[in-house]
Amino acid sequence: MTKRQRCQHCQKPISVCICHAITPLSSRHQVWILRHPSEIKSAKGTAQLCSLVLNNCQLFDGETETDFTELKQRIAASSRPTWLLYPDDNATSVENLGKQTAAINLLVLDGTWKKAYRILQMNPWLQQLPKLSFDAAPEGQYQIRKASRSDSLSTLEAIGHCLNHLDECDTQPLFTAFDALKQSQLAHMPENIRKRY
Repeated sequence: MTKRQRCQHCQKPISVCICHAITPLSSRHQVWILRHPSEIKSAKGTAQLCSLVLNNCQLFDGETETDFTELKQRIAASSRPTWLLYPDDNATSVENLGKQTAAINLLVLDGTWKKAYRILQMNPWLQQLPKLSFDAAPEGQYQIRKASRSDSLSTLEAIGHCLNHLDECDTQPLFTAFDALKQSQLAHMPENIRKRY
């Protein structure tokens, strides 16, 4: 069986390439995504898309503390405060932090809730970071991907909505690329499955 050819830029199969919908976006905040290994080749994953659109966004793949050695070094070398976007009883609300905050490092866990929790549990250093969460998370628009929680957002949606509160930048390029990803997935689904969405 031959492998499908992939676009060298967006990493999607050529038939569902979404490069036409990618417009660079600048933010004053640094975004670091800790992507669970099972998400790397997931066609439904949005972390890769974030790194293509957002100029200050980088992916770190892994699960254990040693997987994130380079990231930990970057955090230690940074003079910016570092926040983890993750729900927690003691979290600061993104809405309250607001656009007046100084530039920050924003860490986001990419994976299912179960896998994100596993990354958190396997990395005590993450547990020590101050947490950010939404007072009122917007409803997720990624119907293709099933979620176990009502407050679930894709990684791209979470980052986009967070930056809406923390930055003056126009986050529409993130959501335009996200819409293109969803449309390309729907267009290549058999009609009987597409009707479910």
